[in-house]
Amino acid sequence: MKLVKIDEDLYLNSDFIESVEADGEESTLITMISGGIFSPSVPIKKVLDAISGSEEHLVFDPKDIYLKGKEDK
Repeated sequence: MKLVKIDEDLYLNSDFIESVEADGEESTLITMISGGIFSPSVPIKKVLDAISGSEEHLVFDPKDIYLKGKEDK
């Protein structure tokens, strides 16, 4: 699971994103595998950066932090 921060109050699991398309210059449509559709007021470039793993948008899975701590010991 890889949660990404799309907007201030919108975090999505990028594994379940089916499609992303521009909906004007400052809005994007995000379609999920489940059929849900999100329409944040965010430019498509910012959404694609978030999905592709830009550090600014990445939210770590708590398991990753736990496993990293175990490896350091």
